[in-house]
Amino acid sequence: MRTTTYEALATPVTPNYTEALRFARNVALFAAAPFIGLAYAVLFPFVGMAALGWMAVRALRERA
Repeated sequence: MRTTTYEALATPVTPNYTEALRFARNVALFAAAPFIGLAYAVLFPFVGMAALGWMAVRALRERA
């Protein structure tokens, strides 16, 4: 049986909240991406110095 245009229009449309939530999450991540990148760029030297310090402490412990 073929569905006519009128029958297709008469069927109720249920809202798809999962698609709307996925779209909203993607928009939020797109808006937050520059700030996340800036945080990485700002914190990178501190993380590097901490890793360098940790390796230095570990090397001193093995030496002693």
